[in-house]
Amino acid sequence: MNRSPLLAALRIAVVTAGLVGLLAVAAFAFDLPPPPETGDGLPSAFGFAIALLGAAVAGVVAVVGYGLPAGTGRLRVGPLADRSSEYRLVAGGAAAAAVGLVFALGLAFLASGTVSVAVWVVGVGLLVGGVVAVALGGLVVASRLVAEAVRERTGARG
Repeated sequence: MNRSPLLAALRIAVVTAGLVGLLAVAAFAFDLPPPPETGDGLPSAFGFAIALLGAAVAGVVAVVGYGLPAGTGRLRVGPLADRSSEYRLVAGGAAAAAVGLVFALGLAFLASGTVSVAVWVVGVGLLVGGVVAVALGGLVVASRLVAEAVRERTGARG
């Protein structure tokens, strides 16, 4: 069984699932009722917390999915398909974090009402996904550098 086309299909499926999750969270946040003028706004706060948690998870899934191995065949798509997984993970994470900042700190303040909340939640999700992806990519690169240094040190002595 040739796994390479399956890796490409898995990568596309994971990225798609993350993006669909972000859209679902945006729709959920858009439908949240405003907190009441008087009384307890706890149900609205729980809904908002669920939206933030869902956006963070969906953002991580989308961005980390972009860093999966590209595979081969017709499903090898994307602007950085010829680069290593670590490079795509860090570059995709940085791009997602930048777009998340634009959404959360820019577009959300230009909109009003529930649209603003939905855009802000998606921006936070992309920002969290980007930061996690950059951190994971950095850990992978650092562990490979340490392993290479250890191999050189032990090879030089032996």
